[in-house]
Amino acid sequence: MKAETESVELRRDFLKKTAAASLLSLAGTMPKLAAAADRKKVIVIGAGMAGLAAAKKLTEAGLTVTVVEAKANVGGRVYTERSVDGIPMDLGAGWIHGPDPSNPIVGLVPAGTTTYQTDDNSIRITDANGNDVTATQFGSASTTGSSRYSALIASVRTYAAAAAADLSLADAIKAVDPTAMSDPYLLYPLNSTLEFDKGGWLEAFSAKNFSDDEKFPGKDVLFPTGYDAIPKALAKGLDIRLSQPVTAISYSASGVTVTTAKETLTADYAICTATLGVLKAGSIAFSPALPAEKLGAISRLGMGQINKLFMVFDSAFWPIDLQYFGYHSPIRGRYSYFLSYKKFVDVNCLVTFGFGQQGGELEKMTNDQLIADVMPSLTKVFGASAVAPKKVFLTRWNSDPYALGAYSFAGVGSGFDDHVLIAKPVDRLLFAGEHTHEKYRATVHGAYLSGIREADRILAAVPARTAESDADRVFNWAESLFPDLLTPRGGATLSAGTYTYRHYRASGPGTGAYLAVDSGSGKLLFMAEANGKVVDLGLLKDFVGAAAAASY
Repeated sequence: MKAETESVELRRDFLKKTAAASLLSLAGTMPKLAAAADRKKVIVIGAGMAGLAAAKKLTEAGLTVTVVEAKANVGGRVYTERSVDGIPMDLGAGWIHGPDPSNPIVGLVPAGTTTYQTDDNSIRITDANGNDVTATQFGSASTTGSSRYSALIASVRTYAAAAAADLSLADAIKAVDPTAMSDPYLLYPLNSTLEFDKGGWLEAFSAKNFSDDEKFPGKDVLFPTGYDAIPKALAKGLDIRLSQPVTAISYSASGVTVTTAKETLTADYAICTATLGVLKAGSIAFSPALPAEKLGAISRLGMGQINKLFMVFDSAFWPIDLQYFGYHSPIRGRYSYFLSYKKFVDVNCLVTFGFGQQGGELEKMTNDQLIADVMPSLTKVFGASAVAPKKVFLTRWNSDPYALGAYSFAGVGSGFDDHVLIAKPVDRLLFAGEHTHEKYRATVHGAYLSGIREADRILAAVPARTAESDADRVFNWAESLFPDLLTPRGGATLSAGTYTYRHYRASGPGTGAYLAVDSGSGKLLFMAEANGKVVDLGLLKDFVGAAAAASY
């Protein structure tokens, strides 16, 4: 009885001490939600993986975050198209590269999402005459393609490291082996492995720094039902304003103003996740102009032109037990690689690619022209049984005004430090995106980690109390009214189900209480430990003004 009486008194005291403030707030005689002016505001430009990562972390830390996205969907270059026969076509990112537990993307895969581990050895290589040359391409003898390719790359690294100045990878290859660029067994891995992986083309790569990035271990995995499950999950609960391309950003040491096609927003900080292609094009007007060192880094790094061509057929005419098909294409980078969707999704779909500069060339064609253009390659790779696709879908990243390319690479004269320079904040304006990550450029995990990096940078710069949630503010204020409570003010808030709560003890076991917020209804609730009875104190938002007025 004593424990229940003390809990009731605690609840009565809370109601007594907060009722006046609550009524004043409801009556409008106190500045409502005054805490909003005190809490730090952040604008995140772009709802791709970098922007979503930053926004999620900052929102969870209690800052007020607004995401403005140019497109009508979240995910940026992680986007799944389903308009062609319902096939989940991943137009941009398709793989988790290196699905090791240390890769942060692994932990973001929603429960129940199906993944498929790819097998790089499930492949057949065809030469320009239609002959199966798989054994020669991948054999272990010194005269085969794979061993000669490894030796070539090793020699190129040595040559480039000793060179006084940087040069293109193509020039370094020619210097080491003048015949390499005309050898189909070397051109195949140079194109379908190196140009695909790095995003650009041999003539544009830095010979010194084309591979100065890092990778996570593990065999890559695909998403049979679509990679977009990850950005959609990250986007839940965030304030995202779609179809709002940013036209101008004004920044200073005191704040940032962002102008979109629909509105002008101001904040304490902004994080710009615009792609390298957009930054190169000058699509956003920065005021003042970005520093010369940052513009120099933007100019030196390259933006890849890779595109995917999805082809849908009435039936499969290719060996469905194989995952990949390589081709010694007469045009380097055009249809030199085929991926069978049939291997992991029950659809009759092949995907081929435009690597290097050929990604841009494919975008010049209509769908009918693409079908006519790809047919000779299909016939060489798959024989007389090959038929024209009934439908095709080309990704066209280079003409997308909010991407202007696929992903970044180390251009001639660029290096590790250029990614760091682009990431360097200018006053209250910060930068994220795959092109800003010096270790993991051109990857989804690189983009994600860059967003976390910039969120951490902001959180390290702002006072802790300006990064608190409304629940924390009200809880801290409530605790200040009761100095005998044993939970330290500002202590950790716990979550369980739809409730965020703190537990308080009075004079002994069983004499405490819980103060909680129901995220579903937004109500502030009181529960006595002794009897478990829940009392509805009202809406959390109606207590925030009083908490702010008391400097919480």
